[in-house]
Amino acid sequence: MKIRLAFIGAGIMNQLVHIPNFMSISDCEIVALCELREKLGKAVAAKYHIPRYYRSHLDIIDVKDIDACVVAVADELHAPIVIDLLKSGKHVFVEKPIATNSRDAKEMVKCAEKRGRILMVGYMKRYDPGCRYAKSLVSKLMVSKELGEITYARVHCYGGDWLGGIIGTSPLVTSDEPRPEVKPRPPEWMNLSEYSRYRAFLDVFCHDINLMRWFFGEPVKIVYSTFHDNTHNSVISYENFNVGFETGFIKAHFWDEELKIYFEKGWIKVKPPIPLLRNIPALVEVYSSQNRTFKHCWGKWEWAFKKEAEHFIECIKHDKEPLTNGRDALKDVKLMEKIYKRFLEMKQV
Repeated sequence: MKIRLAFIGAGIMNQLVHIPNFMSISDCEIVALCELREKLGKAVAAKYHIPRYYRSHLDIIDVKDIDACVVAVADELHAPIVIDLLKSGKHVFVEKPIATNSRDAKEMVKCAEKRGRILMVGYMKRYDPGCRYAKSLVSKLMVSKELGEITYARVHCYGGDWLGGIIGTSPLVTSDEPRPEVKPRPPEWMNLSEYSRYRAFLDVFCHDINLMRWFFGEPVKIVYSTFHDNTHNSVISYENFNVGFETGFIKAHFWDEELKIYFEKGWIKVKPPIPLLRNIPALVEVYSSQNRTFKHCWGKWEWAFKKEAEHFIECIKHDKEPLTNGRDALKDVKLMEKIYKRFLEMKQV
């Protein structure tokens, strides 16, 4: 039996990524699209031959022939929309971050578990074949000690061009309708004056925190954290090594992001591709001082976003816990809140 899907939101991510990828999966059928901007919603539904248009996600709460929903809307709307959908008995895939504060994220996870529904979060890097290869290699090296112990890791992302020319090849449907007003949903302890910077930090770089946690597990503490405008540096401590976490924004025709893991006798560097560049995996570089060699490894020609979509459908069909489930995504929000709290504490001192 096919999984019947509804899409919530008709922006870039649903139009150019999620709708085309889910359409290509034989085990699912797209039956509805919800979008507050009526002209945009109807135009996108027509373009992709989606049979039903609804203005609000509330209009599909009692619709019985929808099994699951893909939610790609403003971050602040994730929690209220996802909770409504989970309560109605639908499985949910939601774009990252799971929510803009850990309180909302906890409620989303609690609701999914209480209702017995799958809640998956869109961390596509864990489905990238290059990242998967690097994760497997690091896990083996941590046991074999072939390159010695891990001494340091660097997590770096300054962004750049995240579209990779996709709009030129897949035109975006637009309308002149104003964007719906979205109210801030900061952590309860945060002054609203800090929210804009924190939101930008969380929205983009939760990917890098998620990747770091996937490779190394949960850190011990945040040693240091600072922000200058939207540029950030922190030191995150694990039991036997530190991670330097550096983020910012740059105007560039490329994507500036990497995870570099230093061992006593070499390193492994993972460079993710431009996010929306199709079928390009992360590049993995392995340096060994013993062999005095550099080795560059490419994964299969796969698009991480498509593998992510396939995983969601597989989890529903076989009642499996997603690799990027809600409970794991909650840990990302908690950790990024701790990083920002540490910055505020140090600023006061």
